[in-house]
Amino acid sequence: MRLLGRREFGVRELHGRLCAHWRGVPGVLQLADQLVDDLETEGALSDQRYVAAFVRSREQRSQGPIKIRAELRQRRLPEDLIEQALDRDFEHWINLASGWLARQQRTELKYEDRARCYRRLVNRGFNHEQAMGAIARHSGRHSAS
Repeated sequence: MRLLGRREFGVRELHGRLCAHWRGVPGVLQLADQLVDDLETEGALSDQRYVAAFVRSREQRSQGPIKIRAELRQRRLPEDLIEQALDRDFEHWINLASGWLARQQRTELKYEDRARCYRRLVNRGFNHEQAMGAIARHSGRHSAS
């Protein structure tokens, strides 16, 4: 309960932590299974809540959907929960990328700076269309929404 009081955990993540902490204790796997099941039943542990909190935290860091999806898959969370959490309209991701770009590049982008900004946006997890949309907005070709 102390762990859950600090932040959200995924079911597998908490199970792994419990098993690692109590390694060597006889029957630890069964105890961890039972505890995780009980916490899920009580509503104290939820993969859906964990995925939503994880996506929110990564959006606050201005990370794009590709990077967020990869991190969630690495944590072996259910694919349907990942897709549900990342199902935002196209403009949401362009706005996020554009906001990050505006903080990084305070002046209008020069032609020679666009490739560098594009690479940085792609490295943050935005796809081609999202990166190009943010660059176009910042270059002054499109008005900000």
